[in-house]
Amino acid sequence: MAKPLVVTTIRPMTMLVEAIAGDSVEIRQLLPDSEVPHHYSLRISDRALLAEADLLLWVGPELESFLSKSLTALRPEKVITAAALPDIRWLSPGIEGQATHSDPHIWMNPENARVIASEVGNWLAAHYPGQRGQLLDAQQRFNQQLKAVTANAAAQLETVRQENFIVDHDAFGHFAKAFGLHQSGALKSNVGLSSGARDFHRLLNQNDVRCIIAEPRHNHGRVTQLATKLDAKVAIIDPLGAGIALNNTAYTQLIGTIAEKISACLSPASTVARPTEG
Repeated sequence: MAKPLVVTTIRPMTMLVEAIAGDSVEIRQLLPDSEVPHHYSLRISDRALLAEADLLLWVGPELESFLSKSLTALRPEKVITAAALPDIRWLSPGIEGQATHSDPHIWMNPENARVIASEVGNWLAAHYPGQRGQLLDAQQRFNQQLKAVTANAAAQLETVRQENFIVDHDAFGHFAKAFGLHQSGALKSNVGLSSGARDFHRLLNQNDVRCIIAEPRHNHGRVTQLATKLDAKVAIIDPLGAGIALNNTAYTQLIGTIAEKISACLSPASTVARPTEG
């Protein structure tokens, strides 16, 4: 009997399905890891894959707006919109220099990952009851992994919670809130729009910024300029986790890696190389 086909949009969603059902489903990811979801356009092959899916897991229209029209052709019961789940934790709006409640990078909070994984497991158990026991075991294992990595990350970040950092792309707000970190600004909004000259000037005049977080898919010209002016270190961190092998521990590795890199960048004893332009 063929395995259920679960289509995901981005790598973090794939990681969560791997954690909860990797052995019992076929997983196909819509976006290549090199693509930025804010600016993607569906191909003909993507539309065909969506039509074949038994289940589609996406974050929501705030992140993957390219999917909104295509989803009208799918039966609603075959779609999980992670951002619409009632237990998702959002950020408080209106905080200077930080992402608001509309920040779609919800997987950056481990508690949100638990909510999403549980929903996927419940959906599969309801539609494929023969897999219920296996799914329950995987859910329990994943919850234990989450508890451990969250505790380890919190302990690692405890001594740098008061240190200021700036991000290139405002994708780290959920992580910062989950672990009590202090993000003091961003060069690009949470949907990838660059800040204007006035906002950039405000960032240039900040004090005590120890770290700037950049991403591997983006040009680092303004990051380098800002780091030089502020005498700040730079950490290259991928919120999509493209370099992490897909298996049932991939998501917890993502959270652990982000915590390790931010801790190193914010620690006074560490040195982090600045990126070159391009």
